[in-house]
Order: sequence, then C-alpha cells, then structure tokens
Amino acid sequence: MNIYRSGGSFDNTGSAGRVILPDQVPAGQRLIIQTVTGFYAMDNGGVLGAAVLTNNGQGLQYAFPWVPCGVSTVASPDRRFYGFNYSVTLYIDGPATLQFDATGGTGGPILSGTYTVTGLLQPLS
Repeated sequence: MNIYRSGGSFDNTGSAGRVILPDQVPAGQRLIIQTVTGFYAMDNGGVLGAAVLTNNGQGLQYAFPWVPCGVSTVASPDRRFYGFNYSVTLYIDGPATLQFDATGGTGGPILSGTYTVTGLLQPLS
C-alpha cells in the first residue's frame, strides 16, 4: 500500500467551493479514503452548503457538512470561518479524478478555501 494525499484551493470559476484534486487515482488501484478535511473563510455572514465529493461524475457523491469555527473581530467583524475534518472509510477504484463542489451558499464573497483527502492506495485484485 502507498500513502495518498491530495488537496487544493477553491477555484470558484465553475461553482462555489470547487476543487478538482490534482492527484488522480491511477488505473488498477483502489483509493481507501481515511480523512477528508476542508476550510474556508467568507465575509458578510456568508455560508456554503455541504461540500460534495464526486468521482468523475460516476454518480458517487459524499457530502460533508461545514462546522462554524469562529468569527474574526480583528480583520473584519463580518468574516466567518468554517471547516471540517472527517474520519471516513470510502473506496474509490481508479482511474478516477476527485472533485469537490459546495451545494450552494449565501452571502460572500468567499475569501479562500481548501480541501484535503488522505488515505491509502492499494492494487485492485
């Protein structure tokens, strides 16, 4: 087994909270996802819907709700921080490209955000 870790910053050009992870799951390999982590900051009291992880549009969808993490009183009193760190066991067979999108949102703008996926790669038997 090999360790897998991939992550990226919000793109926000196609949809709110979009990230296409740069590291693909290779053909002939199975990714066992063990942790999924996300973070973002938004002004004006904005909030995103759940982060949804998909696999090449193959109908697999896993939703990860955001948790409020605090308010900035220094930089901007209207700035909000959200995040999550879920321990999971999800199986993705390669070849696969993983993508996150948020399910809508209000307020804004989104200042920054990231997702990270970690797990193990093993050969398909």
